[in-house]
Amino acid sequence: MEFEKYKKYLISTWLPEYEAEHTERDLMVEGWNMLLDEVFSPLIAKELGMRYLGNRIWADDYCNHRRRVLSLFQQTDLGGSFKWGWNYDFIPKMSAKKAVYVRTDKSIFTHFFENIWENNNKIVEGKCQKADMTFNRCYIDSADFENSMRQRVKAYEAAFYYTLPLIRSFYEETKTYEQSIKMINTLLESSYYRLIQGNYLYLTKIFLQQYVSLGEENEKELRELFVNDNTRESFLKKFAQIPKDYR
Repeated sequence: MEFEKYKKYLISTWLPEYEAEHTERDLMVEGWNMLLDEVFSPLIAKELGMRYLGNRIWADDYCNHRRRVLSLFQQTDLGGSFKWGWNYDFIPKMSAKKAVYVRTDKSIFTHFFENIWENNNKIVEGKCQKADMTFNRCYIDSADFENSMRQRVKAYEAAFYYTLPLIRSFYEETKTYEQSIKMINTLLESSYYRLIQGNYLYLTKIFLQQYVSLGEENEKELRELFVNDNTRESFLKKFAQIPKDYR
């Protein structure tokens, strides 16, 4: 991997009078995005069969109305980890108080997901720490640039392979629609996931249950999710268009 192109993206957060004695630098966001693509895309394509869509998102193609999505879960401006989940072509999201489908590469949306910060799979327990599964855009030593970038890439690759068992396990545990509903029920037991995914966990569950003909009060529960009448009617219209092809 050639690192020369990343030099123009180095920025210093030190005051000018301290820059000479402190050679640590951060990567500008544009340079970080480029590095994430260059490091992760070949690994993700090889191990998970997903392609890079830009904007720190990887996904495969739709199959049976859904596709897998892997993206950056950003904890701070300077670092993050992965989140992994599903995007459905018949489940809308909220946009300007209206229900809007998210079916294209540009509009892709993760309807429900898991990340390293809280999950039910303990595959990696005892083998690594959560910190090992994160990656950041800082701590590039401009005085030892090539070696520092090489070490950063190694850390990125290690973070991916530490996380990979969790990703694979999640998709194995959600490979059917019924299993996905079960997983959502598990996530709903977590105050953490209820906080960061909000009503989308409930919304996704209701749409999935209707698609597989589970649940007797799906429409009633959907109505109760919304306070705004126009928003409610917009989602009910999409709800009535759920495909009838589930087998």
